[in-house]
Amino acid sequence: MTVDEIKALLQELNFPSRRITEQTAFCILALADTSPRRGLLAGHMCLADGARIHDILNFVRQEIGRPVAENTRESYRKTSLRPLMEAGWVIRHQLSTNDPHTYYRLHPDFARLLTLPPGLERDGLIARLRLPERRRAKRKLDLRQDVPVTLAPGEVHVLSPGRHNLLERAVVEVLGPALLRHPQVVYLGDTAPRMGYQNRPLMRRLNLPIDVSMSLPDVIMYGAEEQTLLVVEAVISSGPVTPIRLAKLQALTTGPANLGMQALYISAFQSRHIFRRFVEEIAWGSSVWIADEPYNIIHFAALPYDNG
Repeated sequence: MTVDEIKALLQELNFPSRRITEQTAFCILALADTSPRRGLLAGHMCLADGARIHDILNFVRQEIGRPVAENTRESYRKTSLRPLMEAGWVIRHQLSTNDPHTYYRLHPDFARLLTLPPGLERDGLIARLRLPERRRAKRKLDLRQDVPVTLAPGEVHVLSPGRHNLLERAVVEVLGPALLRHPQVVYLGDTAPRMGYQNRPLMRRLNLPIDVSMSLPDVIMYGAEEQTLLVVEAVISSGPVTPIRLAKLQALTTGPANLGMQALYISAFQSRHIFRRFVEEIAWGSSVWIADEPYNIIHFAALPYDNG
């Protein structure tokens, strides 16, 4: 593919406009290159096997003919590779923060997309890799408007206006499908009284005692194939999964646990900036999801302790 074709593809995938640059296209072309080369990391025969930033710069010099300086490494890392990683299209292999052998590869699905001819298979892959449109337009959202949430194809529930409910929508429409093959919304809270959603037949089947007078989580979703519940707190100004809150949520999901289901307890934030305010409160044994970087999740995993 040419630089212009790469840029057109990124636009089709809803990549942020300010990041659709020649430099970003150069990175993708380098990481897709399968020509045998010398001087790469041990065991790597071509850049597609994994390339350091130094290798990418050499590719730009040798194959594209651009005299890029070595001191542009940080620009390539921060303004091209990092956004591609946040989109989930590039994978970084790194053992430590300053690992000199850090290298980058294209995600297999993204690499395959570059080789597919026009057709249904390519269209389906683009639909799967495309970033949510609202990430590009989030600053234009009218916080006075109601928030429609797609619970399932053809089924929409409308929440009251506000940032909290916008984050809940992202949890349902982005996080749920990322973790569960066919997610079902069990419960969806609302900042306005009596505006939430409850699937009472599913609650009874899951042995989940939902009492609207209880302090419930913001979102509960269920994946039948995974036998998993997602129990999510949407955090705007308060309310992450703290140790005390985790114990209460675990008590709430005792019934499903007795049926052999597992529960994932997640604090959802809009941005890292908000997450940083609460990081010391997050409970071990729970996870964190950030809507601005939707294809990543942070697990606060507790190691098993054996005193024997």
